[in-house]
Amino acid sequence: MSSIELKAVEKWFGTVQVIKGVDLAVEQGEFIIFVGPSGCGKSTLLRMIAGLEETSRGQIMIAGRDATAEPPSKRGLAMVFQSYALYPHMSVRDNMGFSLKAAGVPKAELDRQVNEAAKVLKLEPFLDRRPRDLSGVSASPSADPSCGSRRRSCSMSRCPIWTQRCASRCGMKSLNCIRP
Repeated sequence: MSSIELKAVEKWFGTVQVIKGVDLAVEQGEFIIFVGPSGCGKSTLLRMIAGLEETSRGQIMIAGRDATAEPPSKRGLAMVFQSYALYPHMSVRDNMGFSLKAAGVPKAELDRQVNEAAKVLKLEPFLDRRPRDLSGVSASPSADPSCGSRRRSCSMSRCPIWTQRCASRCGMKSLNCIRP
């Protein structure tokens, strides 16, 4: 089973604690988004999970193994950012399939994954538009199907369908997106 578990994860920059003992379990198939004001630690926490930022204390478990000290290349994760990371000259379809194309995925499989992700996220009507022609929610790259080839994906993005799930001890709110 592929899952992510954070156990009392902390991040310190010198004497300033920015992530305060986060405990979180993300089960296989679950989609979690962190929301909160600028500077509350959302990006830092995602960077820690992805291995792009060192964890000061605590443990990051991926698929049942301790990945806290593993480099990003060994974690099997992808990280997707909000709209500013979209290629403005490419359609939504091309943006969604870009990482799969770069990975050499055959066109038929790439098209299948893009279409499946678009259907789940209700983005089918937008596939031939450019990012500048989209509203905030439909411009979300959370539909990146490259995530399907990874165990998990960390996303700095919006989710079109959500329900409130919980709040961690550090005050960041976690939302659980429901797949239709």
